[in-house]
Amino acid sequence: MLKPYEEVIGLVKQNKSIPEEKIELLPKKWERFGNVLIVKVHSSLSDCFELVAPIYAKVLNCKSVLEDMGGIEGTARKPVLRLIWGEKNTETIHLENGIKYKFDPGMLMFSSGNMSERIRMSKIECDEEIIVDGFAGIGYFTLPLGKFGGPKKIFACEINPPAFKYLKENIELNGIEKIVEPLLGDYREVAPECCADRIILGYFKTTSNFLEKTMRVLKERGGLIHYHDTCSKEEMSRQPFRKIEKMANEFDFEAKLVHLEKVKSYAPGIYHVVLDVALSR
Repeated sequence: MLKPYEEVIGLVKQNKSIPEEKIELLPKKWERFGNVLIVKVHSSLSDCFELVAPIYAKVLNCKSVLEDMGGIEGTARKPVLRLIWGEKNTETIHLENGIKYKFDPGMLMFSSGNMSERIRMSKIECDEEIIVDGFAGIGYFTLPLGKFGGPKKIFACEINPPAFKYLKENIELNGIEKIVEPLLGDYREVAPECCADRIILGYFKTTSNFLEKTMRVLKERGGLIHYHDTCSKEEMSRQPFRKIEKMANEFDFEAKLVHLEKVKSYAPGIYHVVLDVALSR
């Protein structure tokens, strides 16, 4: 049985869709969310890839093909994409690890590189815990925790209205509306205080700006924080933890690093990491 890329190449050659010398430049990798395909196109193919896009769509059973133009825009982290072929409506339902994620890949980010962390969240036992997800998005971590972890309650905060719309739909789509309460707005403003056994800070670059609020959201006795950040390989176990420890001390919490996870490479020499930090009095 041919692999999808081999099948694409065979059809391109058969149909003579593009010049022979450009075939080797065709994308060997892609991202497929539900029935929407995202590809990075070599600059030498910019004048002819539209002829090949329907072949990729046919082989991979997709309704739309989007070109990844590189980068993201604004605080909502909207991906810079261009519709190459297919339906303009790129809303889809992506199935991963038994979770249904409904969203529009043309409007919202969905990082394939974070899959290992989403799967890790699905395996965490949080029986009867109260959880606050500070940056819920469409439910990246809220959904696996809510569906598989057994929490008592999850407060899912999201500031971006389009993402919040899908968050609400995904909560119902996965049957956890009795557990999850979506909250529209800035985590620092909408998250309830003195309530959480566990807090997810699935954001990075400026995550430390939200630590003061996090200390107020934790229960009086403390709890566990899943803290995402970016740092160099050499600073993985020190730099992010120092930020947490410093703020924890100001609130009379003792901080202990219980787990460190490299999620993915973010830039040359820079990693996206998550630290599980226990805080107690």
